[in-house]
Amino acid sequence: MKYLKYFLLGVFVILSFYLTDKIMIYLENQSPIMQKIMKEEEKYKELPVNAEVDANTIVPGIKGKEINKRKSYAKMDDFGTFNEMFIIYDYLKPEVSIEDHLDKVIIRGNKLKRAVSFVVEDSVITDYFEKNNINYTLISTLSSDFTKQRECLLGEELKENISDLNSLLNKNKINSKICLVNYSNIEYCKEKKYYIVAPEVDTGINITQLLPAISSGSIILVRKSTSLQNLDLLLKEIKKQDLDIVYLSELIKE
Repeated sequence: MKYLKYFLLGVFVILSFYLTDKIMIYLENQSPIMQKIMKEEEKYKELPVNAEVDANTIVPGIKGKEINKRKSYAKMDDFGTFNEMFIIYDYLKPEVSIEDHLDKVIIRGNKLKRAVSFVVEDSVITDYFEKNNINYTLISTLSSDFTKQRECLLGEELKENISDLNSLLNKNKINSKICLVNYSNIEYCKEKKYYIVAPEVDTGINITQLLPAISSGSIILVRKSTSLQNLDLLLKEIKKQDLDIVYLSELIKE
């Protein structure tokens, strides 16, 4: 009999929570603010874009988003009116996502982002980017300067070196957790489940071939031998196409 009382009490408590929640949802739905949210939610909804997988390579997708109606309502209710500045979103993972294919090699960012990224060898050429306030991701090594505010990827091929470098980048909070084909120990990167990148665009080729290769999503490998004249031409082409220049982690992020 004692256990039956506890059981019934437990059922009563669960039903109370359930009914209270249902009543709160009903009352919220009658609110002009919630009705406005429900009326506008399709306007703010964005469907996810799947990653593109081709053999061993991948182009990341883009997350979708939809309004979290209850959280948005709670935020707006404090101010007594609908305001799009207070919308809170839930993000929707693509069905085909880079996060499920970390063994694949990223060759470019998604073209819908209207952006490109520079991946730069560690040399005096980085001064050009810093002087002109251009975002770039450094191919760092153990001898790199970690006091500068910039994004770094893992540029050591020896396993013991890349492990030490990984620790250094974590310590300085500048670890993008990105590795580069022909520069990083890929086996180590796969063990760590880091992103693996192989830029499609390389400044080592002739400038007449280089400029037509630039497009939205391009990851551009800037070699230390690149002339400043060619860099100027690259930037003019990027500006001509009205593309943003972002850190590599931002370009490949879904």
